[in-house]
Amino acid sequence: SIPISMEYAQVAGLPVVYGLYGSLLPILVFSLITSSPQFVFGVDATPAALVGATLASLGIVTGSGEAIRLVPVITLVTAGWLLLFYIVRAGKLVSYISTPVMGGFISGIGCTIILMQVAKLFGGSAGTGELFVLIAHILNQLQYFNLLSAVLGIGTIVIILKKYVPKFPMSVVLMAVGAALTAVFHIDRYGVKLLPQVSAGLPKLAFPDVSVLGENTGDILLLSFTVALVIVAQTLLASSNYALKYNYKINNNREVLAYAAGNFAGALVGCCPINGSVSRTGIGDQFGARSQVMSLSAAFTMVLVLLFGTGLLQYLPVPVLTGIVICALIGILEFGLAKKLWKTNKQEFLIFMAAFLVF
Repeated sequence: SIPISMEYAQVAGLPVVYGLYGSLLPILVFSLITSSPQFVFGVDATPAALVGATLASLGIVTGSGEAIRLVPVITLVTAGWLLLFYIVRAGKLVSYISTPVMGGFISGIGCTIILMQVAKLFGGSAGTGELFVLIAHILNQLQYFNLLSAVLGIGTIVIILKKYVPKFPMSVVLMAVGAALTAVFHIDRYGVKLLPQVSAGLPKLAFPDVSVLGENTGDILLLSFTVALVIVAQTLLASSNYALKYNYKINNNREVLAYAAGNFAGALVGCCPINGSVSRTGIGDQFGARSQVMSLSAAFTMVLVLLFGTGLLQYLPVPVLTGIVICALIGILEFGLAKKLWKTNKQEFLIFMAAFLVF
């Protein structure tokens, strides 16, 4: 959660510390309400990108005081839309979506986020947008190519995927190794990017100042409605896919209520809209997590990080953390399902590919 949430907080126009705030109270609230035993909630790509793009169109500078005041209002209005979706029981619509559509959707989202992250493996920055925009971004970032960063990032992926020690948390080990390399050999002096430094302390709870909407009320209402739709579609489809995979049931409408409550909590800590996280759920799934005790533990751990561990974050190499995230995303791709459909039902295979390409 630390590298992902900090990065997407910046994408949404906020200082990086608000990503950590969004990985505390919102996750805690979601974990207490959700009916899914394993899905993870947090600051994520699509809502952050939508908010960041809207701020840019309104001429609001990233990280400015105006952005810090406006973004939690957007999150609050998004929570309002989600509560309305809960009241009209919009969650039941997901029950009518087929397995090929869900598999294609989750694979498409996974590949998109991987492409967003790829440039960070070799010293570049994350991208946003659709397929061709992301490919162009990766090619453009090659001008910042750093060999040591590439070795660390690709090496992390190889070590994790090879599973030299099955069921052992190699992600944690590699994070520790990366921090040690920074502390001992100062790899940042050779061009390896590290996480930015953040100030210590827990977030202060405050109700967003809705008066900042001003003449932009219409734009914010439309943006928040779009974000709410994205949250419901992406998170419900992904959580339903895990439920199907592991043969348990979730209450779709209760999930929508959990999204609303999580975003209301996000607004109170000043964060951007919160979404279900495919990558973090994938990491939890790798370690066999089947209980929301995982998210409760993560929230408690984030308290300790904010109080006592912010100084350690600046030692974590970005390529290593990016490699960990990409490995988790590779684990959620449903290409095995696509192969099975190709052999058994060509029509459903085409449905899978259509959903994959759309998302």
